[in-house]
Amino acid sequence: MRKHASRPAVQTTPRVKSQRLSPPVAVQAVAGPQPQPSSSAMEERKPSCPAEAEKGKTPQEPPVVPPAPPSDTPGMPVCDAERCAMDNIEAFVQRTEPQNEEQKMKFLQSIRTICSRAAQRNAAQELRIFCRRNNLVENIMVLLAEEPHKKLSSELRLQAMATITALSKVEGLLEEKIPLFHVCFQSILLLPSEQDLDVSLYSKTLRALDEMLDTLVFVHPTAGIGEELKNAFQVLLPFTSTQNSAACQRAVGRIWKLCHSLAYYCQERRHHSSGRFRPICCDKFRLPVLGQLVGSLILCCACQEDKTHRCALSALHHLYKFILWRSRWEVQPEEQGKQEQWEDEHELSLTWTTNTSEILLRFAKHFHSWETTDFILVMLQGMKDCSNCNAQAASNLMGVLMADFKPTPNDVQRIVTAIHRSRKLITEEEALKHIHDVFPRLAAANPRAVTLSLLRCSPTCDKDARELWELALSSEDAIPKMMQELLRLLEIAPLGLETESSTLSLAAVAALYKLLQNLEYGPQVRQFFPELFVALVLQLVSCEELCSLEAIAITEEPFGPASPTSAARMVVETLRLLLLCSDMEDLAFFMETYNLWARLPGAAQWQNGLYNFAKVLMRGCQSQCRPIFIHLQKLLRYHQLQWREVPAMALYFEMWILIGFRDDDYHAEMIFRKHVSSKQLRSRELALLGLRYLYDERMQLLLPEVMLWLQDVRADVKLQAMYILHCILTERPASVRGVLSQLAVLLLSYFNEETAEMRWHSMELFALLLEAPGRKQLLPEAERSLLPLFIHMNEDIPNVAQAAQIALIRAAKLLGWQQLQRLASKAEVWMIADCLLQEREGDAELYVKQTMLHLNSPQAALREVAVRFLGMLAQKLKNKNEEMVLDIRKALQGAKGDRDLAVKSLVQQTLLILCQKTDVPPTRPRGRASLQWLQRKQKE
Repeated sequence: MRKHASRPAVQTTPRVKSQRLSPPVAVQAVAGPQPQPSSSAMEERKPSCPAEAEKGKTPQEPPVVPPAPPSDTPGMPVCDAERCAMDNIEAFVQRTEPQNEEQKMKFLQSIRTICSRAAQRNAAQELRIFCRRNNLVENIMVLLAEEPHKKLSSELRLQAMATITALSKVEGLLEEKIPLFHVCFQSILLLPSEQDLDVSLYSKTLRALDEMLDTLVFVHPTAGIGEELKNAFQVLLPFTSTQNSAACQRAVGRIWKLCHSLAYYCQERRHHSSGRFRPICCDKFRLPVLGQLVGSLILCCACQEDKTHRCALSALHHLYKFILWRSRWEVQPEEQGKQEQWEDEHELSLTWTTNTSEILLRFAKHFHSWETTDFILVMLQGMKDCSNCNAQAASNLMGVLMADFKPTPNDVQRIVTAIHRSRKLITEEEALKHIHDVFPRLAAANPRAVTLSLLRCSPTCDKDARELWELALSSEDAIPKMMQELLRLLEIAPLGLETESSTLSLAAVAALYKLLQNLEYGPQVRQFFPELFVALVLQLVSCEELCSLEAIAITEEPFGPASPTSAARMVVETLRLLLLCSDMEDLAFFMETYNLWARLPGAAQWQNGLYNFAKVLMRGCQSQCRPIFIHLQKLLRYHQLQWREVPAMALYFEMWILIGFRDDDYHAEMIFRKHVSSKQLRSRELALLGLRYLYDERMQLLLPEVMLWLQDVRADVKLQAMYILHCILTERPASVRGVLSQLAVLLLSYFNEETAEMRWHSMELFALLLEAPGRKQLLPEAERSLLPLFIHMNEDIPNVAQAAQIALIRAAKLLGWQQLQRLASKAEVWMIADCLLQEREGDAELYVKQTMLHLNSPQAALREVAVRFLGMLAQKLKNKNEEMVLDIRKALQGAKGDRDLAVKSLVQQTLLILCQKTDVPPTRPRGRASLQWLQRKQKE
């Protein structure tokens, strides 16, 4: 790209030295007549031979006739004129010194030459590569930006428009049109008034601009026609509200031309080849900026300048035809009534009115909601004092449109955001009055959307937002719903997180604080006192625990709403105001006296603060706190509270205890039963504790639930169930007669749990089952428990080892094994093992499986016992079950890498003994003496 010292502010890229390409491609000719080039350009056009090309060159530039490049397409040689044009282009973009007018015109003419000559070829890709490599579009934009805005002294603008029109035939070259439109419109629309220009040249330039727009949008669009129109209108619309009347008039004129073409293309017209009528698909003509466009044009109709007024009115006429055509396409075939209405309104369009309100109402019938919103935003822009449009007309039109408008939540958010931004720039009294009338209606129509929009506009509730809050709440119908929305936002996320939900929650606290300062909202706030109070308390409890300095700041330092403050401080101050507005000064006094404000943050973890808070609530204002308790009860029973569950459960539990729970408390039982299966550990603990309080001295009624809780995957639930089962077996052991076997099987499965507490309680309960009424039915479970209990007698954890010993004694007693019972009482470990092997020789396979489970125990003592027992069992099975002996040896081979040296050595010794030949000397001891011999060898 060319580099000039005095280049305007246009983004350019470094110029790349051009390279010769294969012959340019054939492309389609631009539809419509092209502007005539200047005389200097005409002299350079279509040289028939190299000599003629040399005559056309300036003396400063010696002729360069490069050799013809090789052609990729046989039989299609590149002509000399085309080669010369390519050389001119490459020479122009490579120069660094400033170019004169003749060189610029020659550059533009050369571009048009290669585009027109390429129509006879078939190499579109190479032409596109040549144009991009030489940055032709960017260079044209630089030329246009360099032209002085205060005069029109040459045909350069005209030739540039014609060149862009020619380049539009190159597919994929003009994909980014908005920067190009900006440069073109600024170069032409900002020219002085028509009377100060050469009228003939000015008219030709405008025609070239219109032809370029028509070609880029309708003839060679790179995207859908609606998208191309949107790009053009987006750049043109700001010119319609400028104080430069000439620029405004030209912009409206360009809009009028485009709207005229749009209306023409939307008609059913004859196909150029078949001559038949063909419909145009509505999807190709979607116009996303229709609302903005209609709004800008209607405001231009209020302008005093006659020509601008007429152009805007004519453009609206064409747009109305388009929107009627769109409505006809969108109507369903079965809706014949709407089809007839379209026909009637089409007739009305032929007798067009000049009344802006009537024009607006006709368009509004066919607007989508977002288009109505776009129109309203244009009116708000027009109501600002900086606009040259009539603020009175804008405010009147906005009032007309808002009368029957039913906006979507997204529309409300856009309108509220625009009012918040533009309201302080509007000083016209009538316009402000319209906003004051519109905003309460907007709040009444969609209070939730207005609430969300105001919070997003100003999370800190600044002065402008506060005034809008007061406007919204001036509608009595909106107050309850807006308060409900604030309450919902207080409940969606805890404060202090870097999420949108948490930000909205904090913004809701700030807004509520500002609103509570106005005592006139007291009656409305009192209706929501329990809900707001609980929501704010749960937010405060969910905050991080305060350090000592933060606690002092909350209670002692003066609070300044404008100064930076923590989320906890904002919640505390809002709670104080809420108590005062709700006539609960006594509770506020007690909170201050006992310094509870600083104890509540973090109370969900320590619960002490919540306990003290509940005591103050129940002692200081018990009658007023009943609604708070009932609201908590409803929340916990009927809602999924997520992050609020633990603090809500803790507060409810403390208040329930202080109120004095009753045995027939139905709601409390439902709450506790629901939260026993909660994902939150603290909620489960409180729920099980509550059930224990409710069923004190009649816990046998909870036996069905205990059976389910014992099968829960969560250890804390199982432990609580074991505690309740212990109470049942201690107080009412006969009540478990029907489920003894099921309970025994469940408890047996927990003997090898990783948690020592689980092993301890399961063995303890198993021992109780072995003495319960109907215990004879537990004989199979008692036999299965012998070896696990024997192994766990060797645990390093005393209470587990003791529980295993007691259970083993009772199991032996139930089975009638007096010797085993005596040995277990004396804790004769290896004699117990010998007894098990002698008495239950047929259970060898079960013993192998049970013992192998302990080879991976985290306790070295249990791994050692398992290795010794497997060695004794293998010695006993030699010559009887070689397959099982092989399994034992494989299991011991896997334990050779044990991390404990003593166990590792024992495994190696045992394997060495088991690997000895089976034909042992006849002098080796037999029977029980054989096992004692193996034990002695292992110890050696």
